[in-house]
Amino acid sequence: MKFKKFFKKLIAQRKKFNNEKGFTLLELLVVVAIMAAIAGTATIALQDTDMRASAAAHVAMMDELNKGVRTFRVLNRNVLPNNLDSLCYVTAADDATTAVLLPNGSGTDGDILGIEDSVEAGTIIADVAGIMSDIGMTDLRYIDATGSVITATDLGYTAADCTPVGGVLQETVASRSNNMVAGNIFNGEEGNGCGQSITLADGDTVAYWTGAIERILGPGEYEDAAFDATAGTVSSTVTPEDGAVAPVFLAVGFGPSSNLFNTEQLGGMTSVPVYRHVNPDQYNRFIGLFKVAESTYDATGTAWGTVEATDQVAFIAVVDGAGDTKEEELGEWDGTRNTI
Repeated sequence: MKFKKFFKKLIAQRKKFNNEKGFTLLELLVVVAIMAAIAGTATIALQDTDMRASAAAHVAMMDELNKGVRTFRVLNRNVLPNNLDSLCYVTAADDATTAVLLPNGSGTDGDILGIEDSVEAGTIIADVAGIMSDIGMTDLRYIDATGSVITATDLGYTAADCTPVGGVLQETVASRSNNMVAGNIFNGEEGNGCGQSITLADGDTVAYWTGAIERILGPGEYEDAAFDATAGTVSSTVTPEDGAVAPVFLAVGFGPSSNLFNTEQLGGMTSVPVYRHVNPDQYNRFIGLFKVAESTYDATGTAWGTVEATDQVAFIAVVDGAGDTKEEELGEWDGTRNTI
């Protein structure tokens, strides 16, 4: 009897199992299609997420640098940070009159700066060195490409490795045989860099912002004016009103050698921001723009006048390591400007 009951129960369970329906092939295909659509949507939504997150961080860093420089100036009684990176290297002894801009923008070996345009080298404008000194900006950091300063070999590189022509400096940065990183290339050799500090004087070479002034200050009386660092003049294709003034901006890098990042200095910041939208072997610091000169439009002569030093240096803005403004970096963050 027990066996009979057992077999009856087994047959009943078998019938119940046979009556249950599973998924058909069509249903499985529909489910797979839905899952594929969801995955595709997620992929699009997450596209460039890391880069956009970096862009958001860059915007915050630019704000912090802007506040940091202005706070430094207030706390140090109208003195601006000193020993900022010149973005240039010297080609003879330690004389900045021989300096030229670090290679940049063409995408070939030796492109240390990730800026395709907007920053160029030119001779320092008359009297600018003096007004910079008056406000504490006596020195800039230059890369020693001559061997007059960088002489040690125990750090894993030699003076010849600091010559940024033909990609040598980038090869030094990329080498695993030394401690040099792109953001420290303006440090001294003990700071794993190739740099030296030079006191500014008339005739020295510095870097200038040569992009449109409007990108920095917004629309103004200067129309589409821009500074030509080679010629040392301002020009525009749109004729401005008589007496319109076009500012000229010195461009310098916020590198770790500056007293802006000396925590023992009153107002010193605790960390040096890093710009990450460049290649690992490129200079990865943010760039500060300081108004040091200006030119006035003369309607009678239908030309911009001589570029002359201002009465005082003024800190204007921070741009990123690619030469983009805060608004342009914001565009990379929210996807309205696809350049990352």
